[in-house]
Amino acid sequence: MELLAPVGNKSMLTAAVQAGADAIYFGVKGLNMRSAANNFSIEELPKIINYCHDHNVKAYCTLNIIIFEQELPLLATTLQTLKEAKIDAVICWDLAVINKCEELGLEVHLSTQASVSNSEAAKLWKELGVTRIVLARECSLKDIEDIKDKSGLEIECFVHGARCISLSGRCFMSHEVFNRSANRGE
Repeated sequence: MELLAPVGNKSMLTAAVQAGADAIYFGVKGLNMRSAANNFSIEELPKIINYCHDHNVKAYCTLNIIIFEQELPLLATTLQTLKEAKIDAVICWDLAVINKCEELGLEVHLSTQASVSNSEAAKLWKELGVTRIVLARECSLKDIEDIKDKSGLEIECFVHGARCISLSGRCFMSHEVFNRSANRGE
């Protein structure tokens, strides 16, 4: 079992590491679901990852938004920087991100945004190179056990957190009511 903690800034990073997290996950400005968090710049990535590795903590980067065509160059630069800094895994669900991770030899953890809730879907993602899946939040303990047994994948689950109108990772209410896309981290 791995205790994975989110970090949105340097003080949260230090606190999570000092509190004993086995791993942390963080976002890069403009490419993750928590746009309101301070997040980190591309230039900060090597320092964050080195700090984690110096303290025997794994570092995962979330690139878990919908990627638009004009963002592909930023995505490529970000992933190359993460590779050079020796990121432990990228948490994503957009197929462009997964494809680029595979090209670069980066480990992929599938975001809850993919809404995986059964073993057949998990097996398809595994064929695409995914090594861990963050299951849909609707999954019961029995579902989690069955999906793990049948897929052979590492499974990650939220033990607390936000629930959107759809309950799963994809949120539509904020877009409808406030014209802000939760699927873009707004």
